[in-house]
Amino acid sequence: MSNDTSVQQLSRDAKRIHPPENGLPYLRTPTVAPDGRSLAFMYAYDIWLVGIDGGTAERLTGHPASHTAPRFSPDGTRLAFTTSRSGRGDVYVLPLTGGAAQRITYTDAYSITQDWSVDGQHIYYTSSYQQQGRMIYQAALAGATPVLLYGEPYEDMGYVAAAPDGTRLAFATLRRPWWRRGPDPFGPSDIWLAPATPPPAANAERHPIQKLIGSGTAAPYTGLNVWPLWSADGQQLYFVSDRNDGIENIWCYELESGTVRQITHFRDGRVLWPAIACNAPVIVFERHGTAPDDPHSYRTDLWRLDLTTEAAAPIPIVVRTDPKFTPVYVEGRSRGFSEYALSGDGKKIAYVSRGNIFADFADKDTDRERRQGDSFPVTGGPSREMGIEWSRESRGIIYLSDRHGENEMYAYDFQSRTEYRLTNDSAPKYAPRLSPDGKWVAYIRGHNELYLFHGETQTHRLFARATLSGASRSRGRPIAAGWPFSRWMPASLATCMCRLSMKTSHARLPSSVTCLATICSGRQMVNS
Repeated sequence: MSNDTSVQQLSRDAKRIHPPENGLPYLRTPTVAPDGRSLAFMYAYDIWLVGIDGGTAERLTGHPASHTAPRFSPDGTRLAFTTSRSGRGDVYVLPLTGGAAQRITYTDAYSITQDWSVDGQHIYYTSSYQQQGRMIYQAALAGATPVLLYGEPYEDMGYVAAAPDGTRLAFATLRRPWWRRGPDPFGPSDIWLAPATPPPAANAERHPIQKLIGSGTAAPYTGLNVWPLWSADGQQLYFVSDRNDGIENIWCYELESGTVRQITHFRDGRVLWPAIACNAPVIVFERHGTAPDDPHSYRTDLWRLDLTTEAAAPIPIVVRTDPKFTPVYVEGRSRGFSEYALSGDGKKIAYVSRGNIFADFADKDTDRERRQGDSFPVTGGPSREMGIEWSRESRGIIYLSDRHGENEMYAYDFQSRTEYRLTNDSAPKYAPRLSPDGKWVAYIRGHNELYLFHGETQTHRLFARATLSGASRSRGRPIAAGWPFSRWMPASLATCMCRLSMKTSHARLPSSVTCLATICSGRQMVNS
């Protein structure tokens, strides 16, 4: 290795830190248009629209707030959804032909959009406004006080679906989080039927609320029974259940005979947030599981279920999005700098600001020099970096970072813009120092061990063991002010340096020494 060794060569076989690869988009909470020709879904907390066969999706919302739970109106011209743009979460309606979104609810509690009334004049939603469980409400688009339809103290209700004739509502009682599955006799989810317009209390017995699916019914199962969906003729009720080996699938309940039949037959993964078209035999849902073309991969897609053939397949969707908030921003700072280091050629500087390392030119005094650009961020995130040491050719740096808990030693090469991890154990590291020839890095491990890292062999070697006082407080310079020769390393008593303390009871013996030792033989020269 030449004397002009770069940090990249020094760490060529060290563990690289790769940025995470771009994964597949996470498309959620789909809903399908009444004619079954298009669907809306949530991605990046915005609502998107795409054809039922897939393709490139169109973003409908662009507000910085979150948007979820889209629902098509019965005529397919409007879209209701829940958004946090005006608080914790209110129901809004967006006309698909153009225009501003209309706010429907005005409460401090989170309101979840559930379904439309058949005439398109009301929206059903659930809310914990009364702080006694999630209850079912009805809100008029024309503007009026929302009406409480059904609620039970400390009982959560959800997944409301209006019957095609508008006379009944199907909903589920939720006694556990939606993401849990498997039999649970102490917290089953049941599906109920109730009149769309609650009768007066005196006539409640003539229009009873009926438990349709769950424990003690014709379709018994003490587990997950959620997301009821009405068929177009109102004779069947589709729902999601994990009654077969704990795997979620779509099932069909015949209202006339009371029989239950399994529609999908997935053997792994999850089936979530299904929605059905009012006037077409199509169900869309969110599917988590193995890909059809690769049984070894796990992914999330939106799927389509044809109720005529009972065949299910993923929908290929492309989303072209620009993030709402730019991930790169310019910030001017005049304080909060904890450390800086000048490169050996005197042309560059690296410094620590609020725990992160930045690099820049050292002579940016004029406007022309400022046009070279802003400081380059070497690190970012919540971790703390310190102990900057420039390579001898000024093309890279070595530093410490606590991103994995204790301080570990890293190297960064500016030519390839690549970071390398040099150490990986549970002991904290301090004070990295590079030898003049660039072959060695000396550092303190723990509080009493001086180690050497060899760049060519990628090996770590214990060099000395002593009581190194002040190692953790020294901001990266406890070993020495510098190495005069590559074969010898001093441990001096300069300011902010650590000390090789000798505990002795003799008053005439020094309590600390300056030690000069050869790397190869370990032979030492000691001066008091």
